[in-house]
Amino acid sequence: MIRFAIVLLLLANAGYYAFSHGMLRSLGWAPENPAEPERLQQQVNPEALRIMTREEMEQAQKQVQSAAPAAEAPVNPASEATGKPAVEPDKAAEKPADKSTDKLAEKPAEKPEKPEKPEKPEKPEKRECLVAGSFDAKQVEALRLQLAKLPEGSWKLDSTTSAGRWMVYVGKFSSQDALDKRREELRALDISTDRARLASLEPGISLGRFSTEEAAERHLAAMGKKGVSGAKVVVDRPETINYTLRLPRVDAATKKRVQSWHVMDGKDLQACS
Repeated sequence: MIRFAIVLLLLANAGYYAFSHGMLRSLGWAPENPAEPERLQQQVNPEALRIMTREEMEQAQKQVQSAAPAAEAPVNPASEATGKPAVEPDKAAEKPADKSTDKLAEKPAEKPEKPEKPEKPEKPEKRECLVAGSFDAKQVEALRLQLAKLPEGSWKLDSTTSAGRWMVYVGKFSSQDALDKRREELRALDISTDRARLASLEPGISLGRFSTEEAAERHLAAMGKKGVSGAKVVVDRPETINYTLRLPRVDAATKKRVQSWHVMDGKDLQACS
């Protein structure tokens, strides 16, 4: 049994040796030749090929670039040096250019994007100068409390002083008949008269009104020289201080807010004169 296996192994080795060395090629049993000698047989004019130096290659490239038109196919430097045609040019070079590239070439260049327009700055809110008045001393106290809520420097209170007035007065009479009788007496002395026009002094007679107390006293003395008795100097209108509210630069919202305050006492905000 062992002898049979040894003999079989020897026959197998001998067969593989014959197969691997091409001894059985006539029978169609042979391994593929890795050298591929048939490719060498397909060469065209192999004797025309030679190795060129670097200087010869550069010179040949310069000749090709100067002589060959840009539209023609590039010439092989080896064939230029030997004078014989090189390997057949690639058939792919003869194919027409891709239509897609032509379309890209024909397509007009995209227009550059227009730069974005800068945003217009917002217009500043309109502001105006407004005034309101007049306010007396009592009213302005309450108004100041409200104005303190506004930004500092956004408002101003302007004051004006109204001068007092004095009157040479005769009265107060107990009845209208007594008033009429006294007026007749004064007319007889050629002295002009007028009504007192103050509720606290009616019924009474005014012998004249003056801007200063001194002037009223001088007139009283003159009336005494004419025989007028019972006359005296009284305050017809006391000296007062009135206030005007001024808002130099106020916007619409603040204007509406101020106008709604009850301390404004119905006085409207008007444009500064």
